[in-house]
Amino acid sequence: MRSILLVPAIVCIAAMGCDSSLPPQTDSTKGREVMKRVLDTWKQGGTVEELKSGSPSVTARDPDWSSGSKLTSYEIADEDSRAGVDLVLTVKLSLTRADGRTQEKKVNYTVGIGSSTVVVRNE
Repeated sequence: MRSILLVPAIVCIAAMGCDSSLPPQTDSTKGREVMKRVLDTWKQGGTVEELKSGSPSVTARDPDWSSGSKLTSYEIADEDSRAGVDLVLTVKLSLTRADGRTQEKKVNYTVGIGSSTVVVRNE
């Protein structure tokens, strides 16, 4: 008798977990537009706080930006990939570090557009 009652309880719990839906897949064109907006803001001397208070609000994180490096130029690769529903973009950054030295590097960013818009550099 106990096992008969246990099966409906397990099915009910499993159904509740499956009912939660994922956000929609980030559109490649829109994700690239958001990435460009983030990088242009950085290049023009803006801050992550400006992005967050903009419309639409974008939460961005990049350790070089946070440490005071200036973005002098960038190039977003034509190819992209996915991390779940998020868009992953490879970007070539040309930086002037806080100590004045220049540096070029290729990095990956994850762009997610859903109930909030987030751009995070992958470490």
